[in-house]
Amino acid sequence: MSALLRQTRRRIRALLPIISSLALVLFGLLPLGLPHFDVVGPAFALMAVFYWSIFRSDLMTMTGAFAIGLLLDLLSGGPLGLNALVLLLAHELGVSQRRVFLGSSFLVNWAAFALVIAAVLPVCWALISLLHWQMLPVTPLVAQLLLSLALYPAVYWLLSRLERRWLRAAAAA
Repeated sequence: MSALLRQTRRRIRALLPIISSLALVLFGLLPLGLPHFDVVGPAFALMAVFYWSIFRSDLMTMTGAFAIGLLLDLLSGGPLGLNALVLLLAHELGVSQRRVFLGSSFLVNWAAFALVIAAVLPVCWALISLLHWQMLPVTPLVAQLLLSLALYPAVYWLLSRLERRWLRAAAAA
């Protein structure tokens, strides 16, 4: 294998957390034809940044989390900077508690994600309500929270498989 090909593979592997997070952002924004899905869609970006901040904090940087959040803000039409701030906070939480989460089971990680999303979504809801000068309905907030919690195991599974297949295998080689 040529040196250029090895170097290209190494760089793609280093970008895997960012690329997979962006893919989840785009997937979350797809028009699936489900009623009100744009309002209650799961927080895929938060799931991805939280996962990668714990398991590959060397590759999911603050800059990456901010860029993903900013792109999500631009594509979703939400308040510019809100998702960027949320993802930065989730990144810092994941990195700061990394040692606790690395040695723990999936259930502990899921519970930690539940606490993060249960704190983040109501704050976002309140800020957006303030921006609109009216209290938005709470039902979409609860639906998004429950949908995100229900889909987190699938996203965790997918990202852990990507990590094992592309990052751990490369480190072992």
